[in-house]
Amino acid sequence: MKKVLITAEAHPLLKNTLSEGGYEVLYEPGIKREGILALISELTGLVVTTRVLVDKELLNKASALQWIGRLGSGLEHIDTEFASTLGINCFSTPEGNCTSVGEHSLGMLLSLLHRIVISSAEVNNNVWIRNENRGIELTGKTVGIIGLGHTGSAFTKVLRGFDLRILAYDKNKDEEKYVHGAIPASLQEIQAKADVISFHLPYTTETHRFADKDFFDGLSRSPVIINTSRGAIVDGSALLHALEKEQISGACLDVLENEKINSLSAGEREIFKLMQTDPRILLTPHIAGYSMEASYKMSAFLLQKLGMVISKSSSH
Repeated sequence: MKKVLITAEAHPLLKNTLSEGGYEVLYEPGIKREGILALISELTGLVVTTRVLVDKELLNKASALQWIGRLGSGLEHIDTEFASTLGINCFSTPEGNCTSVGEHSLGMLLSLLHRIVISSAEVNNNVWIRNENRGIELTGKTVGIIGLGHTGSAFTKVLRGFDLRILAYDKNKDEEKYVHGAIPASLQEIQAKADVISFHLPYTTETHRFADKDFFDGLSRSPVIINTSRGAIVDGSALLHALEKEQISGACLDVLENEKINSLSAGEREIFKLMQTDPRILLTPHIAGYSMEASYKMSAFLLQKLGMVISKSSSH
C-alpha cells in the first residue's frame, strides 16, 4: 500500500481523503527529523510545514517518494531543484491561507492605528485614558504592498472597503495581479508615498533582510510596517533603529527572524525585549495564516493538486 506521512497538524479532511484514496496514512505531527529519516524510504507522499527541512540528505533516502505537499505558502525549506531531478513533485497551498493572512494584516494595522490593544490593557488595569489614545484613521492613507502574490492580493482585497490608495511592487508585472485595485509602483515610489508598508514576499537569498537600514533610510512618510511573510525579510535591529529615528511610526509583526524565543542569543533577546516593550510595535505568534478555515482550505487545495476526490463524508 502507498504510504504518506503527515508531519504537521492538519484538518481531518486530509487524512480521511488520503485514506479513502488508498493511502496508508501515518499522522505524526510531532515527529522529529530522526523519525522521518527512518521512514522516508517507505513513503510515497510527505506532508510538511516549515518545521521540517527537506534537504538532500532526506531526499537521497526517499527512494519511493513521488510527491511533497506543503501546508501553507513558500517552499524555501524544500530543496525543490534536487527533488525535481529525482522526479518528486512539490506542491504548496498559498491559496488556502491567504485570506487569513489578509484579514490578520488588516486586524493588526487597525489595532495599532486605533491603539486598541494598548487602551484595552489600560482599561483592564482600571486606567481610563482618552486623549492619549486618540486613533489614526486608515481612510485616506496610501498603503504600499511589497509582493503581490496570493497573500498580498488578499490584503489588497480586504483594503478595498476603505477609501484609500494602494500601491504595489512586484517583480512579476502580470496585469492579472492588479485585479483588486492596486496600482503598479516602483519600490522607490512606495518608500516615498506610503503611510503603511506591508511585506508579502517569499523568503529567498534575494529577499533576506529586504527591509534593512538602506530600506528604512529611503522612507519619506514615517509609515507603519507590517510583516506577515517571513521574519528574516525584516532586519529587526534596523527596524528598531528606524523606529528610534522616527523613520517609521510603528510595526505590526506576526513573524520574527528567530521564533524559538526560549533559545534566543543574547543579541536576539535584547531585540525581542525592546520589541515587546515598545507600544508602537504589535506582535503576534506567527498566526496570520493559521485560522480555522485556513486549516481546512490548505488540506483541500493540496488534495485538489494531488488529483484526489473529496467526498462529502470526508469534508466534515
